[in-house]
Amino acid sequence: MRRVILTVLSFIIGGTTYSQTHQILFVCEHGSAKSMIAAAYFNKYAKDKNLSWEAISRGTSPDQEMSAKTKELLKGDKLYDKNLKPHKLSQADVNNAEQVVMFYALPGDIRVKNNTQYWLDINAVNGDFQKLRDEILNKVVYPLIDSLERNKPSRP
Repeated sequence: MRRVILTVLSFIIGGTTYSQTHQILFVCEHGSAKSMIAAAYFNKYAKDKNLSWEAISRGTSPDQEMSAKTKELLKGDKLYDKNLKPHKLSQADVNNAEQVVMFYALPGDIRVKNNTQYWLDINAVNGDFQKLRDEILNKVVYPLIDSLERNKPSRP
């Protein structure tokens, strides 16, 4: 309903809207750090650049809640959402995503399409989450955002 209202409003005021939001899926082992960090920053930059993409975070063996260091990092950058909780990766998540970025190996019962990138070497060295964030941004988020922005549909 919200999307319909926004589409109508955008049409009325002459803005451009997209009929579909594309989804990118970030996956790590516990769904409480790397994938959450990547999704939070991706969503911020996609919104800032008016891209019709949204990221979600999943874990292969999810924790009960976001890691304390992730929470601290996101709060410091004003990206913390108290409603975010780790969720277990499902085949439906993979099927619904147009792009998948793996920070951890997939379980054997999940099958991916040709839209998967593997970033298994990104780690929080000595628990340095600022460095982890920077590595995620530089290797994953910035290149993806830049690529999506270059391929963004032009205004009619």
